[in-house]
Amino acid sequence: MQLFILIGLMCLINTILPDFIRNYLKISRFWKSTTNAAAQMQQELDAAREELDNVHSAQHSGEYARKIKTMRAERKVADVEAKIQMSKKMEVLKQSSIDTVAYYASKVLFSFIVVIVCARNRNSAVMIFDDSFNLAPLGGLLSFPTGIYNAISVPAWAFSCNFTFSLLYGLVKK
Repeated sequence: MQLFILIGLMCLINTILPDFIRNYLKISRFWKSTTNAAAQMQQELDAAREELDNVHSAQHSGEYARKIKTMRAERKVADVEAKIQMSKKMEVLKQSSIDTVAYYASKVLFSFIVVIVCARNRNSAVMIFDDSFNLAPLGGLLSFPTGIYNAISVPAWAFSCNFTFSLLYGLVKK
């Protein structure tokens, strides 16, 4: 009975935990304050825009000088905006890669734990039914490593729990 509950609980955690971790990481980013680099880039952008405004409002000796200074100031603003946009894209890429690694690492870790528990208890039966209950077509498959008649083995129970919880979670998630 202990294996029945243990394997069922581990399979449930294996199904739910990776998505919980991924969603927690996404939610925790809302509480994160802006970084020093982002604030510095925003200050650079403000300074470049101020310089562009100063060029537009300044008195120049000729139209050519005004045009050159305006183009330089506009290029500076565009460069800083491109730098900020590239920084945001890199941050999104970094966050998505962290989400993916956390998802698969937790999935692999708990799957590995389930496999270890199954391997260590492969000759044990999760439940044994009396002779009145017939597992006729699948009896040998369900009790494979144990060799006990009318028994459910640990690998069969782990497989059925993983499949059932994944199926139910997929239906609930939609």
